[in-house]
Amino acid sequence: MSEPGAAATGRGGGPGAPPDTALRELATALRDTSSLICSLPGPVRVAPGPGTAPWTAAAGDVLDRLTGRLGLPGIEVVPDTAGLWAAEVAVGRRLVLDASALAGAADAPLAGPVRAAYAGPPGEPVVLPAYDGTPLRAYAAGEPGRPAVLVVGACGMPVGLAAPWLRALSGTYRVLTWESRALFAPRAKAGLPPLLGYGLAEQSSDLLAILDGFGVAEAHVMGVCGGAPLALAAAAASPRIASLSLWHGDFELGGDAPKTDHQRDVAALLAKAGQGLPQAEGLYRLLRHPRSLAKLRPDVAHHLVHPYASPELLRRYGLLNGAIMTTDCRPLLAAVDRPVLVVTSPEDTTAHPDGSVHAARLLRRAALRWLPHGDHLTAFDAGPEPVRLAEEFLRAHTPGHAPDRPTARDRFGDRKGRS
Repeated sequence: MSEPGAAATGRGGGPGAPPDTALRELATALRDTSSLICSLPGPVRVAPGPGTAPWTAAAGDVLDRLTGRLGLPGIEVVPDTAGLWAAEVAVGRRLVLDASALAGAADAPLAGPVRAAYAGPPGEPVVLPAYDGTPLRAYAAGEPGRPAVLVVGACGMPVGLAAPWLRALSGTYRVLTWESRALFAPRAKAGLPPLLGYGLAEQSSDLLAILDGFGVAEAHVMGVCGGAPLALAAAAASPRIASLSLWHGDFELGGDAPKTDHQRDVAALLAKAGQGLPQAEGLYRLLRHPRSLAKLRPDVAHHLVHPYASPELLRRYGLLNGAIMTTDCRPLLAAVDRPVLVVTSPEDTTAHPDGSVHAARLLRRAALRWLPHGDHLTAFDAGPEPVRLAEEFLRAHTPGHAPDRPTARDRFGDRKGRS
């Protein structure tokens, strides 16, 4: 990420850190990886950070105390990464365990570091019921009573991936989000809830249930990646969506727009994983190898591998994200009559930018914006230019501000610089 913020960059007791700093950074890193730690089958094994002192019993005691205070399963520290699974390597990279820094913090109190881990967005989860009773882990940042913005992130990804947007917008707005149904335990050490429904309709209704749970009558909705179809479906079904912004959307448009190799490959993987647990187990054995991390950004890899943390998670992810990727969005695009900002980049090789172009053409009130640089993951980074675009759009469509009228160039995009 260009400026991921503390929740994504804090080094868990990095080399040379003062005792209190070491504990705060490790507590924040454990909080950031908690969903993955709780999802992995069996004890989680990690290796110390590169170039740090050998692990000691004193450092282990501090780690055990901190994981216990955070309500997390115990973590086993091994000498190196040999034999570790991809998810374990990703957790270890985020924690950056340093024995000397933690041993120096053996007598330091834990209350302050634990509070610091939850101090900023996304904060602590609130468990809210979906309309079918599925417990949803939801998050809120910013003062109640402000105009509400609901961030709909990518299917299966922990809240940490969307947290930069919560930090960026919560100074002005009440920013809400949640994690995909049935892919996250409602509490640490709890099991996954039943998967009661996985279609696009069920998943998009979770968006409205989040508004209900936080007592919000109307919200601007921001859909990123696979969150864009969910945002569309909710807007087509309910007048409570004041406006939409669709960022690097992964839209199914039949033969009307091309797909990237990545979109085709992931759709095939999800279709197989969703067939049943035996198929998911076979894929899991392949995907858990550390070589699967080779193309993932190290700062967010611990979020991206979450849906692949266990065979059952992968099976559910196949059903949930498979439904998002295969449901035809064209009827939804035709049905939505709300102000819409559509954002993409010619450098996105994950979700084909022409999908966003076609989506903007089908929407009645869309403005299409091209970011000259940025791949798919940078849509989650909340960098300066995306934040400026988002805030400009939100101001224009919040009561008290005159809405902008999209020009032809806004609506259909400036194709200069397309590769």
